[in-house]
Amino acid sequence: AAAIGNHEYNYGVPYLEKAVAEARFPLLSANTYRPDGSLKFKPWAIVQKRGVKIGIVGATTPGVMVWDAENVKGRAELRDIVPAVRTAVTQAKSAGADVIVVTVHSGLEEPASYDTVATGLPSENVSARIAREIPGIDLIVYGHSHKEQPDLHIGSTLLVQPKNWATSVGAAHLTLARMGPSWKVTSSRGETIQARGRAESARLLAVSERVHTATRTYANTVIGNTAVAWRGDSARLKDTPLIDLINEVERKASGADLASTAAFTLDASIPPGPVTVAQIAQLYPYDNTLRAVRITGKQLREYLEFSSRYYTGVRDGKPVTDAAIAGYNFDIISGADYTLDLGRSVGSRVTSLTVKGKPVSDADTYTLALNNYRQSGGGGYSMLKGAPVVYDRQQEIRQLLIDEVQSRKTIRPEDFFTRNWNLDYGPGRAARVESSVLPPGTRRLRIIATNDFHGALEPRRDNAGARSGGAAYTATVIERARSECAAACESILVDGGDQF
Repeated sequence: AAAIGNHEYNYGVPYLEKAVAEARFPLLSANTYRPDGSLKFKPWAIVQKRGVKIGIVGATTPGVMVWDAENVKGRAELRDIVPAVRTAVTQAKSAGADVIVVTVHSGLEEPASYDTVATGLPSENVSARIAREIPGIDLIVYGHSHKEQPDLHIGSTLLVQPKNWATSVGAAHLTLARMGPSWKVTSSRGETIQARGRAESARLLAVSERVHTATRTYANTVIGNTAVAWRGDSARLKDTPLIDLINEVERKASGADLASTAAFTLDASIPPGPVTVAQIAQLYPYDNTLRAVRITGKQLREYLEFSSRYYTGVRDGKPVTDAAIAGYNFDIISGADYTLDLGRSVGSRVTSLTVKGKPVSDADTYTLALNNYRQSGGGGYSMLKGAPVVYDRQQEIRQLLIDEVQSRKTIRPEDFFTRNWNLDYGPGRAARVESSVLPPGTRRLRIIATNDFHGALEPRRDNAGARSGGAAYTATVIERARSECAAACESILVDGGDQF
């Protein structure tokens, strides 16, 4: 079984419904409702293994209501996870479940990336709350926050989070004992198994070969050329041509005064030579569409101040980032010249802000191009709430970038790059093997877990060029985890959402 993740909504509700109908396993979400208030998807399922009934409950972060507001409008409503899971757990137990597993697309307890007050939405990351507030849960497999947690116990509940992008698999080991007519978990432990260094699964490679070959052919299509290297490894520290490429394409398409984007990954780069679709997809990996809003000078300043939260200050002459804030929530704006003083507290860091050489006043107005995720409040940019939308043609930003490279044939940094922002860091800124021997009357269950797969068929390269992750490697880990368990225990596979 698998939980439905927020990215499953990126392609529209009808597409998700089709996927749910075609899947050979249950896709679950206990907190998703139709407009009439009825449950839209199955909230729980029971899997039986050697007489042990395993109840699996799924749930989805309600942030979908912000990030995919247009897709779910009039079609689905995502409500508070905790009460919905509580109800589903009770129902699964009433149906005879001996073991309760919750697979939830929600982080542990990180702050919500959206403003819960302004949006009126429940919290984004509540896995720890589920463990604390709902009795009788044996295991929580959680995702969404792109972190890794091999073995965490809150009370008697085990929590496991495998890493995103198919880089590790979670394995939860539960020991069960017969107690009267049912089975009870007597002990549990978790671990994560890295996909790197494993042999690829021949079976998965064979199944995916045709479509994957076609996809690779498209991804490797040459769409232009460049004579120089475009690097993104320092894009959150200084202005770079690579980020200005995104922003200037946004401004050109929308006609906006300003444009914003994030450096989604610091691994993105375009080396000298042919430019491919894959390189643009690495630079802009999401299916965001382009919008533009009208904002005031006050909102612009608040936007930049909020973005600067990514940095906590300066230590030993270097900026220090906040590990709790994702890099993709540090936005960079083109069209305005500004300085962020990291030695100051958030709210007073914008020490210089001009547009076309004129200092920005609170009452000034500008049009700002940005993606639909950010415009709808994603990342907590609540100062944009109510800003009038002046441009929305449902154009994918990634495709606009591809079209720009194709039309120019050769891209040059000087055609896009204008150094317009800087950071001021002035002085003083400052693997275990299961035993097959069990006491009489006991059984062992292994829950194998994945989450945030993000369609990662191929391994990804880091800055050092090392390949990690990928579906085929991960499949091998899963198969090995199953085979190791075959003689000593039963196994099931659950996924925490965002499979794409």
